[in-house]
Amino acid sequence: MTLLRLILIAVLSHMVFVSARMTASLYALANQASTFTVGVILALFSLVPMLVSVRAGRWVDAVGPRRPTLIGVVLILGGALLPSGFSYAAADLAPVLVAASLIGAGSALVMLSIQQVIGERADPARRPAAFAWFAMGASVSGFSGPVLSGILIDSFGHRSAFGALVIVALLAVALVWANRGLMPSRQGSVEPPPEPMRPMELFRLIELRHLLVATALISMSWDLQSFVIPVHGTQVGLSASEIGFVLGCFALATFVIRLAMPVLARRFSEWQVLTFTLFCAALAFALFPFFSSGPPMMAIAFLLGLGLGAAQPNIMSLVHSQSPQGRVGEVLGVRSTIIHSNQVVLPLVFGAFGSVLGAAAMFWMMAALVFSGGVGAVRWQKHRR
Repeated sequence: MTLLRLILIAVLSHMVFVSARMTASLYALANQASTFTVGVILALFSLVPMLVSVRAGRWVDAVGPRRPTLIGVVLILGGALLPSGFSYAAADLAPVLVAASLIGAGSALVMLSIQQVIGERADPARRPAAFAWFAMGASVSGFSGPVLSGILIDSFGHRSAFGALVIVALLAVALVWANRGLMPSRQGSVEPPPEPMRPMELFRLIELRHLLVATALISMSWDLQSFVIPVHGTQVGLSASEIGFVLGCFALATFVIRLAMPVLARRFSEWQVLTFTLFCAALAFALFPFFSSGPPMMAIAFLLGLGLGAAQPNIMSLVHSQSPQGRVGEVLGVRSTIIHSNQVVLPLVFGAFGSVLGAAAMFWMMAALVFSGGVGAVRWQKHRR
């Protein structure tokens, strides 16, 4: 029950995050914003986390997860309120820009805290299974959020979709407050926190360095699909509901593969799964530009979800096993910084390239990059043997 309640907090927070990203993109496109402007909006979801994740991870290590989680859900609520309260005619895209920053910062705090609690509470032997359950929760929110937001947008408009996120955020705040005892505070501890390592010092640990590089490539793949699928779908004439279902199929596949993860973990090593992830993503990205209707795009998104969905439980298990003693939060912060750096830089790069070259070029460039990462992962496994 403790794990379930922690996962539910993460699910509600993540639902607001993924739904807000899609809704903000479609809201901007509906108001004639350029692809580059959409990239700026999506980048803002990750700008603050990119800048503060390492410090936030050290803060969680020092004070415990209770206070960061509470602050995180309050920031998410504040971000959801803004675009639902101000129309485009009254404030242009300003509320969406501020909301992106608040929701991104709040989600990062919540996820860092919940991941640390789950990793500390789980026995090392059961840690992959615990993170598989956590990842399945993220799949549920990743599926339901875009689908419901797309339906609300088509039926009632963009502001109604943002309004629904306010309700979800309120539920998250209430749940965190009711279960704050599950997230201990370390204030008053007589043990001083360990001296923080510089982030680059962590890259001297060979296994951790390769893991963080794989994290970067997988994060880039995840960000490309969340950015380019709405753009590509809009360009080929899909409705908001259809785009939501394409993104929902991706999330559904991540749930399916994570449900099978306990069986797969007994047959394959973490690095074998990560290699599969990279090659699967490369294939899906190479196929996307050839299709312009909903059903085949849903099938390709499902294939992509099978690949990328397998990654997170294995990455999180490796992070906890390879991190220096007492610095799990710090390593999680470095990982979060890498992820959010991608989410800041890549939408701007994708937006600039997309405006000039189109969505197909972005898909194919990413396919080549991820394929090269898969080749590198194969070589790393041979070196480890």
